[in-house]
Amino acid sequence: MATINNAVLSNVYNYYQADLLPRSSSNRFDSHKKKDLQDIYKTIVKLSKDEPVFLMDRSKEVEEYTIHMKESALRFRNELGSIGGLEDKLFDQKVAYSSAPDLAEVTGSRGQESGNAEMEPLTMQVRQLATPQENIGAYLPEEELGIEPGAYSFDVATQGSNYELQFTISEGDTNRNIQDRLARLINNFKLGLSAGVEEDGRGSSALVIRSKAVGDKSDRGGHFSISDEETSQLSGIVDYLGIRKADSQGTDAVYSVNGEYHTAHTNDVKLPGGFNVKLKAAAPGRDFQVGFKPDLESMKDNIISLAGSYNNFIRATAEFADRQPRTNLLVNEMKNNSAYYTRSLERIGVKQAEDGTISVDEEKLSEVLKGGEAEEELDTIKDFSKFAMRKAQKVQLNPMDYVDKRIVAYKDPTQPHYANPYVTSAYSGMLFNGYM
Repeated sequence: MATINNAVLSNVYNYYQADLLPRSSSNRFDSHKKKDLQDIYKTIVKLSKDEPVFLMDRSKEVEEYTIHMKESALRFRNELGSIGGLEDKLFDQKVAYSSAPDLAEVTGSRGQESGNAEMEPLTMQVRQLATPQENIGAYLPEEELGIEPGAYSFDVATQGSNYELQFTISEGDTNRNIQDRLARLINNFKLGLSAGVEEDGRGSSALVIRSKAVGDKSDRGGHFSISDEETSQLSGIVDYLGIRKADSQGTDAVYSVNGEYHTAHTNDVKLPGGFNVKLKAAAPGRDFQVGFKPDLESMKDNIISLAGSYNNFIRATAEFADRQPRTNLLVNEMKNNSAYYTRSLERIGVKQAEDGTISVDEEKLSEVLKGGEAEEELDTIKDFSKFAMRKAQKVQLNPMDYVDKRIVAYKDPTQPHYANPYVTSAYSGMLFNGYM
């Protein structure tokens, strides 16, 4: 007997399979734990004990049909697994939320990955936001210029860095011209500061400089300082514009979690349970919750995906109904049994068609899910997915059960039965018998 390597066996399999269902790439559902393999082995042993002796057609058409059935079942299993159907997590997806998004927004969470998705909601309160340092200049009349023209410069010291900014005041310049130019100069240098000009409504304006970073840094000299005593050009512009003194050194955020107060140098805080929260507004005395809630969009997507995968399995199975009569047995079994579930699912827009496939009214489904009235139906959908998976697993383990064959002998029910490799070898043997 010739030796056959793995590459040859793969080609043999693909010869029959390529024109039926393109084999999907490997995924985590193609691998199994030891217990999974033990369960499969026990199931095959039980099938072998109970299966009668039969004769069947060994034509190429039967071989193609059998591989087609098994591949359809495997694909359905993997698609169901990708939405959590194999692990009973079809609707376990949750999303982090804040009950007061105007006060605090959840920007991310690691809670579900770390097993905290079932934790009780946290009660929060935002008493104070973290604010930047702010230097508000003197309000000067627009036209009147109280400083001589010339080349000026001033120093800006930020945390760990020093910069000298230079500019020129020309004849005809106004206070507003100077303020606007300095605001652009500061913004263009990307010093970690933002500058602008504010008006008082009476014809005067002031240069306002703020740090982009927030929090109280008064113990470290503030976020920035401005001076012009030791610059390379003319001095005096800092005091003239009134931008030397910090009107606010910045404040830390103050918030509470379940009654316990905390402070932070930033408005982006991390909470127990893996929540990343952005504080947006202060509201002392106003409590709100941060926690997990069902992810309605994921629920909807999973139901639609389940329907699509189920329909693909039904259609793939029905393709051979006119050539393999026993295929109708599987189609009718699935159609009749699924009707039991879909009758109770019509309230959320899941209906069954004449051919056994199911459809989803997405608009109606979204409406019911948002109303929070679909808990019973979601449990029914889980039961439906388990039913469909059991049928697919039956085909996957024993595709020969739906081949048209002649029964030769039933096993004596009064005698003990022993495992017989006949059933599984019939399937695997048809792949390789031409090469052995």
